[in-house]
Amino acid sequence: MFYNCLYVCLHIILLIVFLSLLLEMTRADSVTQSSHPIVLKQRESTIIQCAYETALANGLFWYIQDPNQAPQLILSEHSQEDIPKRFQHRLSASHNKTEKTFHLNITAAVLSDSATYFCALSPTL
Repeated sequence: MFYNCLYVCLHIILLIVFLSLLLEMTRADSVTQSSHPIVLKQRESTIIQCAYETALANGLFWYIQDPNQAPQLILSEHSQEDIPKRFQHRLSASHNKTEKTFHLNITAAVLSDSATYFCALSPTL
């Protein structure tokens, strides 16, 4: 009888541990960006803010979507070397792991920078 109780108790403990780990892994990931439009004059600089929450990050990414076009990857936390030519030397990101932010910095804005910018926790395309 003692062994049956021990066996059942052990299984209950293992089930609780398993469910706790599963719950932690499936916790909702989220990205928050400023929702208001940013208006700049040519050659001005700006920072587009991105805050995130995640249990298991696959990386952080910035995408641009030009009018009537599909989104295009412009920068990732792992590689800032593949920045499109139109942004070379004008685009960077600052990642603060403590504050969980990944802000996009655009310097010397030009008219062709007018677009929608997306922050993402995993490659989406």
